[in-house]
Amino acid sequence: MSKKNKDKIKIAFLGKNATQVTGSMILITTPKKQILLECGMIQSNKVENDYKDNSKSFPFKPKSIDYVFINHFHADHGLRTPKLIRDGFEGKIITTSITKALMKPMGLDSANIVRKDAEYMSKKRGKQIYPYYSEEDIYRMIELTEIYGYDEIYKLDNEISFRFLHNSHIIGACQLELFIKNESGYISKICYSSDLGRVNLKNHYVDDLEKCKNTTIFISECTYGATDKNIKQDRNKDLEKIKTSIEQVCNIQKGRILIPSFSLSRAQQILTDLYLIYSKDKSFTTPIIVDSPLIWEVNKVYHEMLEGEDKELFEKVCNWKNVRFIKDYKESKLCVEDSSSKIIIASSGFLNKGRSCNYAQSIIKTSKDHIIFVGYSPKESIAGKIKSGQKNINIDGKTFKNKCTCTILNSYSSHIQQKELLDYLKDVNCEKVYLVHSDIESKLEFKELLETEYRKMNKTTRIICTTKGTSCNL
Repeated sequence: MSKKNKDKIKIAFLGKNATQVTGSMILITTPKKQILLECGMIQSNKVENDYKDNSKSFPFKPKSIDYVFINHFHADHGLRTPKLIRDGFEGKIITTSITKALMKPMGLDSANIVRKDAEYMSKKRGKQIYPYYSEEDIYRMIELTEIYGYDEIYKLDNEISFRFLHNSHIIGACQLELFIKNESGYISKICYSSDLGRVNLKNHYVDDLEKCKNTTIFISECTYGATDKNIKQDRNKDLEKIKTSIEQVCNIQKGRILIPSFSLSRAQQILTDLYLIYSKDKSFTTPIIVDSPLIWEVNKVYHEMLEGEDKELFEKVCNWKNVRFIKDYKESKLCVEDSSSKIIIASSGFLNKGRSCNYAQSIIKTSKDHIIFVGYSPKESIAGKIKSGQKNINIDGKTFKNKCTCTILNSYSSHIQQKELLDYLKDVNCEKVYLVHSDIESKLEFKELLETEYRKMNKTTRIICTTKGTSCNL
């Protein structure tokens, strides 16, 4: 083999994020190392399909992987890592301190879901289906994880160095700049965005987006690359919608409002906004129930890891007299049965699992109650069906007539939007941009827009829309 071939770096887009928005996983093979950029679960809201996909063997030997970088700990970016460990991985997991702190609550919750899904599959198929990972693998993942700070170049070995940049997505999230040095001393640089957060409408408790200026290649998310996915987002209008809904439902109709929410980032965001709207209003007496063991555990990480003004604000939010946290299932059941006026924040956001499903079964039956949806829901999810106005809704095998009203908020996305992403990428000096984390139609539309920007600037940067099996050499 020639020296030139020995020095080659191969990038293989192996996860479903090459063609969809979940299942993040990119393999980088250097002359001496194998590196995984994230190892996320595939999530389609179809239990059997997802279980089959996530339990499959990896298209490489897990034991051969030296480093796994996890840029944040949403399930579709990090929660297939325990499966990697069960299959033989013994290398280093590299992330930020906050992301490591989130591994325990998020990981144990996921292991519990995997176990329950295995039980469901066993019953349905009439044969024993075993979980593809367990709590033991979560604790092993935490043991293998090393933490690093932002904005400093760290050397892992003679070949690999890296730097984390803030990315404004959720707490602890980062972009990755990966530096790979060959035997002749030449350094190739790969920037991986993972999920990028908002620029012009930043959520609470996240840092400002830092921008990579120069890299050999840039691997970028493209979640909202398509124009039709960019709903006009106005936070002030959404806050007015919240106030109007609470006045009508809680004060006039004496009904309940359910806010189904993701446990990480979204629940803390909406609870903080309720505090900022109402905490100084002495006439506001409506109870706010936060019913989710996972939200409680994630909140512990916020309390522990936030600093300065963010920590001070979050402490005030959680100690607000209107807020009551529920962990115990019996207490949760009693709260579901209690029809008195209240606001409930419960997970999960799509209403497919979690305690929000229990509330939905009660609330959906009455016209005096209401649901506030905070952001995107897949059409096939329970949340998506309610939002579309479907008359009969199936929840946990039971059919309910959809009588409740709903409000849809569009400004709470934690993803960068089309124009913001264009403004970022057009200023990056690089040879190629690879688009991931979206469907092919969205990527093609965004590619055309970005190419137009590059032509205006006389840049020759190539843009590649990844598909299944896309790979390249540096």
